[in-house]
Amino acid sequence: MAYNTNDSVPRTDISTLLMEAVHQEKHFVASSLLPIYGSEREVGRYPKFRIGKGELLKKESQKRGATGTYNESEEQFEWDSYQTVEYGHEKRVDDVVRKQMRDFFDSDMVTAKFCMNKLMLDYEVEAAAAIMDPSVFTASAAGTAYTEANLATMDFPADLNATIEALTLNGEEPNTMVISLSVYNRLKRSKLLQTYLYGHLNTTQGGSNITPNLIAEAFGIPNIVVAKKSYDNAIKGKTNVVPVWGNSYVWLGEVQGGDFMNGGCGRTIIWDADSEGGLFTTDQYRDEPRRGDKIRVRSNRVIKIVNPNSGRLIGTGL
Repeated sequence: MAYNTNDSVPRTDISTLLMEAVHQEKHFVASSLLPIYGSEREVGRYPKFRIGKGELLKKESQKRGATGTYNESEEQFEWDSYQTVEYGHEKRVDDVVRKQMRDFFDSDMVTAKFCMNKLMLDYEVEAAAAIMDPSVFTASAAGTAYTEANLATMDFPADLNATIEALTLNGEEPNTMVISLSVYNRLKRSKLLQTYLYGHLNTTQGGSNITPNLIAEAFGIPNIVVAKKSYDNAIKGKTNVVPVWGNSYVWLGEVQGGDFMNGGCGRTIIWDADSEGGLFTTDQYRDEPRRGDKIRVRSNRVIKIVNPNSGRLIGTGL
């Protein structure tokens, strides 16, 4: 039987199962912060209104004039654009290995999982770089650095409330905070956060019971994301595990999905015509000269920050 090695078959069955597994992997948070937005086009543009140029918060007299005229405004908009880029990773499944392993696991599924993890980690790192970017989002340094030596004096409640206020006055409704696991664990031990949450008479309770839900309720931020994902950034043969989301900033802002007019900081735009499986698509094609199949996972996407005013950064001093 002849095989055309140029043909590939979409494995939507694998993509579906893998995506179900992805939702159980809570350490990957990129798509929850930059929701998926399907686009009919690989390249597109859209209008956007800025607070300044669009005069969205401008106060002017609305009193009817003596000649019967009304005040008229002309909101200015500007154009922004995007272009998706294809990412992918593939591995070979040897016919002999598939037979050897069939009593233990599905070789196609396991191979696709390895490929998927490569792409997911790449996507996570890219999302963290986009959100924790002081050149995009306004950054304000913490009043006191969040260091071990400053556990008694660092004032996270004051820093967070000031950031909430700044966003609110800009017409945004912050609903999400992103904080690394290391910074979160340190802040739980800080005296002023414990006092803020428990009151002056109960600071002996300590930080063991400070949960994301408790912080969410106290500060009115529905979604507290403790980013736990790490990666190895050392050269081959060496190991250096670092947090994907870093410890330099805490991000606070608004996350929304759907149409850009819904607001929110950004989207992950995927090109629908080339994304049969959604964010990640799995293909399989024959590699007959080597007697095996190639499993490929790919993603045609771009991360787009659509509203820099919808988020702010708190510099931790770390």
